[in-house]
Amino acid sequence: MLDLASLTPAQFEPLLGSRFAVNGIADVLELLSVTRLQSPSPRAEPFSLTFGSNTHRLLQSTFRLGHPDLGELDLFLVPLQPDARGALYEAVFN
Repeated sequence: MLDLASLTPAQFEPLLGSRFAVNGIADVLELLSVTRLQSPSPRAEPFSLTFGSNTHRLLQSTFRLGHPDLGELDLFLVPLQPDARGALYEAVFN
């Protein structure tokens, strides 16, 4: 399991457009964006991730995400307003 406190946006940027498993179900979410945030956060590089899914609808909750190049991590995902790509979800590392 990955340590959330040590994650950086640079670890996710190469994964843009790739798919993540959710709670053991493959290909549920696609990583759509990695946004570096300007924040007074104690985190050295605060950032957010936006995921999309046109096949699944998730409630606001913590999910175990998995990616073959990254490993597994538990993320709190918040639903955003859907757009033409489908349902959107955000995870903030602040």
